[in-house]
Order: sequence, then C-alpha cells, then structure tokens
Amino acid sequence: MLRRLHLRRELIVVRLKGDLDASSVPRTNRILRAALGRGPKVLEVDLSLVTRLTAEGTPPLFLAAHGARGQGTSIAVTHADEQARAVMQRLGLERYLSDQDPGR
Repeated sequence: MLRRLHLRRELIVVRLKGDLDASSVPRTNRILRAALGRGPKVLEVDLSLVTRLTAEGTPPLFLAAHGARGQGTSIAVTHADEQARAVMQRLGLERYLSDQDPGR
C-alpha cells in the first residue's frame, strides 16, 4: 500500500493507494496524523488510486476530519470512485465532511 504525500505551501495532498480496510488502518492513521501535524490550511485526501474502501477502513478518515476541525484545517476527500462514495455516504462520512467548519 503505497501512499504519497505531496507538500505545497498551504495545501497537503495525501494520495492513498490500494485497499483501505481494517489492515490498512494503523498506517493510514500515521500518514494522516503526520500530514495534519504539518499544520496545513487544507488537507486533501485523494482516493483516486484506492481500489476498495470498506467500513472498517474509514476510521482514519473520520479521525483526520475530527483532528482537522480541531486545528482549523479544512479537509476534503477527493476522487473517490462510486464504491468508495457509497461506503462514505452509508457511514455518514460525506455528511461529516460537508458539515465541517474549521472556525468552530
């Protein structure tokens, strides 16, 4: 599971790859925490290379969204395929992300 971090001045893009399931949770957590630790204004989580997202693989996305809110960072999950969007919608992640207000 290769993951790449692309740094820009105010934006960090984390491109996840492969299956996001229970076995990927520890590594995905570490990567997203490290990205947030750099204090970006915007964190983009790019799912274009994700082959499968399971419900068990979503906790790092929820935790990243929660952490981003706490530090005033906007977060966006982008390029999710139909299967990943369906999982995120079923679990409420899409709504959680759209309700985000970093100023809170």
